[in-house]
Amino acid sequence: MKRDNVNYLLVGSFVLLMAAVLFYALYRITGHSAKGDIYFTHFPNVAGIKEGTVVTFEGYEVGNVTLVEPVTRDQRTWFRITLNMRKPVNVPVDSRALIATPGLLSPPLVEIKEGSSRDIVAVGGDIPGDSSVNLMESVATLASELGKITETSIKPLLAQINQNVAPAMADMRSTIERINRTAGRVDALFSDKNVEHWNRMLQNADGASANALKLSADLSGVRAEVEGLVKDSRGIVNSSGKDLKESLRRVDATLYQLEAAGRNLNEFSRTIRENPAALIQSRPPTDAAAGAAQ
Repeated sequence: MKRDNVNYLLVGSFVLLMAAVLFYALYRITGHSAKGDIYFTHFPNVAGIKEGTVVTFEGYEVGNVTLVEPVTRDQRTWFRITLNMRKPVNVPVDSRALIATPGLLSPPLVEIKEGSSRDIVAVGGDIPGDSSVNLMESVATLASELGKITETSIKPLLAQINQNVAPAMADMRSTIERINRTAGRVDALFSDKNVEHWNRMLQNADGASANALKLSADLSGVRAEVEGLVKDSRGIVNSSGKDLKESLRRVDATLYQLEAAGRNLNEFSRTIRENPAALIQSRPPTDAAAGAAQ
């Protein structure tokens, strides 16, 4: 029994020793214990920055953050970040330190953007901190803006679309119902019974067309007969033209005599009106032939 306790003690001690070695190795691997050049920078917001945060110089890892502490600067609270630069680099005085997030799931880090000045920041000096955009804050801001847009623009637009679409859908349903009724009427119109009726009508139409053709042929024959009759009438008129001309000449002579008698009658009436006594005292007319004989 005593020997079992000793074995348990040895095994437990070995496990604890290995755990300590593992934690020490991890501590050494992360470089937290390595000493390098110390620099400082200040930020008004250090969300996500803590001891052990990686420090990069133009994307190249050069150290880590060893301390984050609040300080009063320009009558407001800032945060002084102690940078442990394990790898020696020359930082120009116009360089800027900012908090960057390499990826959506990556932890934030302190990124140093190299300046163009020839003057170098001395060890223990201050690297100016620059305001940076936090990815998560940007996503949150974007979500907030999208929420505002949804409330102020998209929802009223959807409500307006719903108001306009509802009457259109009602009209569409009414149109579909009318189309269905019309389709039923068309089906009834072209039922088997009606189709037979249409076929009989078409057959009757064919018979009527044949009768019309026959009537047209008969009318053509009548027309030919009428044309022959007209030709015969013209021949009769031409043959009796001379007799008609003689009759017209006689009628003209008779009309001329009637016109001369009318003139004489008018002259006699005028003479009687001017001298009524001439009717009583008139002398018998002299025979022109007898006077010529004497």
